[in-house]
Amino acid sequence: MSTKGTHIPDWLTVPFAGITPAPSQEKGQDLFPTGNWRSIRPVYRDKLPPCNNACGTNEKIQGYLDLVKRGKYLDAYALIKEDMPFPSVTGRVCYHPCEQACNRGQYDEAISIRAVERFLGDLGQALARDVVKPGKPNGKKVAVVGSGPAGHSAAYQLARLGYKVTILEKSPKAGGLNRGGIPDWVLPQRVLDREIERLVELGVTIKTNVEVGKDVTWDGLKKNYDACVLAVGLTEPNSVRAEGENKDGVLYGLPFLRDIGMGTSKVKLGARVAVIGGGNTAIDCAREALRQGAVEVTMITVESNPEEMPCVPEDLHDMLEEGVELLHGRAMTAVLGNGRVEALQLYRARFSGAINASPITVNRGAPAERFAVDNVIIAVGQHASLTWLPKEFKNERGTINVDRFGRLGDTNFFAAGDIVQWGSGQPLMVVNAVGDGKRVAFNLDKVLRGEPLEPRKVPVDVIMDLNRMNMTYFPHFPRVRQAMLPPVSRRKTQGEVIQPFTEQQAVEEASRCFSCGTCNACDNCYLVCPEPCIVRSARSNGLYKILVNYCKGCRVCIEECPTGCLEGVPELDFDTGVVRMDTAFAISPGLHGRQAQELLNLGSRPAKEI
Repeated sequence: MSTKGTHIPDWLTVPFAGITPAPSQEKGQDLFPTGNWRSIRPVYRDKLPPCNNACGTNEKIQGYLDLVKRGKYLDAYALIKEDMPFPSVTGRVCYHPCEQACNRGQYDEAISIRAVERFLGDLGQALARDVVKPGKPNGKKVAVVGSGPAGHSAAYQLARLGYKVTILEKSPKAGGLNRGGIPDWVLPQRVLDREIERLVELGVTIKTNVEVGKDVTWDGLKKNYDACVLAVGLTEPNSVRAEGENKDGVLYGLPFLRDIGMGTSKVKLGARVAVIGGGNTAIDCAREALRQGAVEVTMITVESNPEEMPCVPEDLHDMLEEGVELLHGRAMTAVLGNGRVEALQLYRARFSGAINASPITVNRGAPAERFAVDNVIIAVGQHASLTWLPKEFKNERGTINVDRFGRLGDTNFFAAGDIVQWGSGQPLMVVNAVGDGKRVAFNLDKVLRGEPLEPRKVPVDVIMDLNRMNMTYFPHFPRVRQAMLPPVSRRKTQGEVIQPFTEQQAVEEASRCFSCGTCNACDNCYLVCPEPCIVRSARSNGLYKILVNYCKGCRVCIEECPTGCLEGVPELDFDTGVVRMDTAFAISPGLHGRQAQELLNLGSRPAKEI
């Protein structure tokens, strides 16, 4: 029977005869704390996405991908600039270890993170004013020796911390390896120039044609600056110790690229060029040789097949597309010719142990091969030039001896980049040098402020198992491909080979991100909760709240969380957040209500007599 429209006399309105009106939701949770039924509590606990963890400078990759897919490009650019001073550079040259770690690679194809970073970097280059500002001046001066990736990064972070920074660069132009080791068709000079302008806008002074040990001494650095960062890199090319290596027409990889990058090259290559080496610099030299007029370019490697070569696979693919030939399992033992290279003497060779990490065994019992060339470019790595460095700070690897914080003994000198990482097992990459420069800058700041240097003690939970996420919510989508210049036409141009993403492509690619282990405000938990136990003030990471007095621990939100940021924690791990009651209706200890401390002592109680 319906009572709709019926007038209820005052003496019959509730409460009467012990009847009370239904409470509001808020009052109801106070009166009936059904959270006491719970044995598992859902907790928002962000993990570390594998891309962030693999990045040498620990960029917040998931964060800026999430912002890009929401169209918040300036926010994304500002986020990346916290860790990376020049995203327009790394967006072109980085070997993207983040993509190799990307969980999407287990599912279909890894996200093209580098391309999105380039999109943001180019956006930043177009801004009249950068989003980064110098810190409040603290009256202290720091010298940074070297303007490559590590030096640039250290100077950038120190300027943000309020230091007066001076970069000392021995070349006529700033940029270090970024300018002298990376060809224009990968990193145009104008892009690097703009990033260096940004550094100057932060108040950093750059002095070129200043060489440590010649124009400035170790003692001079100690006297004139409160601290110093040594980021001098590996500047001297390695020899293969072949007979006749000093003949005309023999070139070395890094100087070959550096002279072209600095605009000082006078080399005229012949039609036939051989490149000795199988790494990334060797690939750049081979491709640059085509652009400098060579007709036939052959890369000669000790490695027995392409899979063993210590280079980025896609760069190798692009090189082969351009027509460079590969000759495997050979070592150059002599340069033949009358004063000028005419041919190379090659023998069969292999590594005696681990590939690229053991001595080379040359099979001189087999007949030698004669390989005709007009030029040979030797690109088998570099070493440091540290004649100016006090002996106590040199190590057996020929690099700078530092502690785990990048510090030289108890001095105010720090070192970063390839000059520290070479031979340590750390891959020599631009992004690793940038990360090294950033960490050293923060450590230097602590020392000058009198704070102790301590290793990070916070445990890191990297989410790498797809089973920790709900993959039902992620349909398969192919990776967005970057357009490239045709192989035939790009052989003769310095134009960028890899083309940038459009805005639509950047958003589409960023939208493929799983946000591994990190809340991306998908609202699933908010929508699927069968009770009103999850509230939020806005749809944003960090603003979701579990009403613990009411949540029954049904786990629906945990199971339906796509990213794995929600996890179930045993209720007895908590001693706050819910009113616990003793109740006769508990079917097992703790299920809804015995005191946590009482249950912890349960094992020490004597057995009951039955």
